[in-house]
Amino acid sequence: MSQKKQFFREASVGEIRRKKFVDFKELGELAVIASFEPDEYTVLPDYVPRGYENYKKFMKHGPEVRLPRFFSLEQAVKQGNTPVQLREQAFNSADGFNFCGYSILPIGVEEKEKARESELRIDERKRKIALNDCLEGARIFAYSYQSGTGIKVRPYKDSKRVRIDGAEVLCDVPSRSMRGKGTEGMRKKFKLLSVPFVDSREKYAIAFNIGSDHSCPAKRFNIRYCYTDDKESSGVVNICAHEIAAYLQLIQQEFGDNKNIIPLQMCQFAIPAQETVDYYLKIGNNLLIRDKSMKGDVKLKKPNKAHKEIALWAFVEALKHDKTFYSRQSRDGNVSDYNWQS
Repeated sequence: MSQKKQFFREASVGEIRRKKFVDFKELGELAVIASFEPDEYTVLPDYVPRGYENYKKFMKHGPEVRLPRFFSLEQAVKQGNTPVQLREQAFNSADGFNFCGYSILPIGVEEKEKARESELRIDERKRKIALNDCLEGARIFAYSYQSGTGIKVRPYKDSKRVRIDGAEVLCDVPSRSMRGKGTEGMRKKFKLLSVPFVDSREKYAIAFNIGSDHSCPAKRFNIRYCYTDDKESSGVVNICAHEIAAYLQLIQQEFGDNKNIIPLQMCQFAIPAQETVDYYLKIGNNLLIRDKSMKGDVKLKKPNKAHKEIALWAFVEALKHDKTFYSRQSRDGNVSDYNWQS
């Protein structure tokens, strides 16, 4: 079994139980955990909604925050909203916090024939992004700078078709585990696809078509079949933390070296504020879940990905988009310099 590097490690159940217990029972006040001191913790009942076989089923089939669907490129260009503006609208209007992530849909899936005529390539699959992975992507990105291991991105952006199809970017991202080549672990190598680089009308369609050829276990085994009454197809592109970390490096490299703001302007990934990072660390280090189905006297476990995802949406509901998932350098500093020590 692989072991996480210290930068990514969370406190164990035993370590958390040695902290000072704080009791609060209002599930709607999950965001209160943000005010906990490092030596405090609490215990909550399992709050993943019932009706799902397990938490993985919830992460596959639970409610999503749906960003607007555009039927044509003309519609998206006329509206003119960037992905961060669309996220702000969707996040601030979300009702509740029992979500398994947010999703986007490639532009024009309803107008395939027009797309073929214009040579615009469309991948019809929905893109699904968990806030948990946005945090972990930011953590990998910060680790790459603070440890000196680095993330390597090499864009192929000189083809004339980049304006229509976007660029392809070769990526080399550090691992979170120590399995493989010594303490550094095996690095993740893959290619980002449909990356917006050129300031053109097509950048809107390109951004909604983002993908990669990456196949880590988190993606490979995340098989999803729709229920019979679902309106959208079973095909889903699940974006993982490695891809988000690589895209953050691409933003840094393009804006810093080439003064190219397009990858940042058209970024589909929610970039957390430092306050959200602090809260996320407390979910992992200051919260335990009571599970009555467990054997033994101590029926406590660490929050799983679904617990963290729901808790993050509760934070969004409490503080709204700009304070949680809109990184401001004047307020938060550089994402590469974020403090990830709990």
